[in-house]
Amino acid sequence: MGPLLVVSDARNDEIYAASFDAGGQQIAAPYVTTAERAGVEAAAGAIVLGTAAQAVVAASGRKDLVLSAASHLPVAAQFAAIAAGLIPGAMPSPLYLRAPDAKPQQTALRKIGELNIETADASASSILSELHHEVFDEGWSADAFTDLLRTPGAEAIIALERGEPLGFLLTRSAADEAEIIAIGTRPSVQRRGVARQLLTQHIAALADKGLRQLFLEVAASNTAARGLYSSLGFTEAGRRKGYYQRREGKEDAIVMRRELAP
Repeated sequence: MGPLLVVSDARNDEIYAASFDAGGQQIAAPYVTTAERAGVEAAAGAIVLGTAAQAVVAASGRKDLVLSAASHLPVAAQFAAIAAGLIPGAMPSPLYLRAPDAKPQQTALRKIGELNIETADASASSILSELHHEVFDEGWSADAFTDLLRTPGAEAIIALERGEPLGFLLTRSAADEAEIIAIGTRPSVQRRGVARQLLTQHIAALADKGLRQLFLEVAASNTAARGLYSSLGFTEAGRRKGYYQRREGKEDAIVMRRELAP
């Protein structure tokens, strides 16, 4: 048996993909991609299996990929065998490869309570990319998040409500200082305390590690964000003229600083 590429239709012209070697060991964590890219990047002679298998092989244009003769759908008996081997009381954990397509209406949302805030590594790059695209005009790709999270000192956390990602925070630290690289809350829940919870928890975590200062940059016109940062102890430390390039022209960035450990 050769290497295996498992692909499932994710709708919206995307697929979920996961690669395994000939011994059945996972080569790469599941990720979201296109049929063409999955086929082009597949290992030589890979066996392609799943609901998107035909689309992947056709889009790749490759002759060495092999369509599996097995059913494209999971076999219930195999799931039962895996479940029988679980530790009593243990439950599988869901793996979210991208944010939900459905977006709740603002008027239907209740007040955000205490959120579950989790550390995110490179395996969550697709989720972080989806969130970033919702918040910013020029969203970062999953590959960009993967590269960034593999650099020394980079950390990311995600705020979730009942498993649904609502916001994220990305920082990078060196020596005794840290900087906020990006922070964002999904538009449907903005100004409902998500960013405050992310910042409050991460500020405490950075202080516990012995870091002394935390820096960030915010657009001069973003009065809501500046008000939030000020309420959490950030003070203005400088200004970068024309730092942000907008459609209507350039905008200054306000550099803000917060003392952490005494």
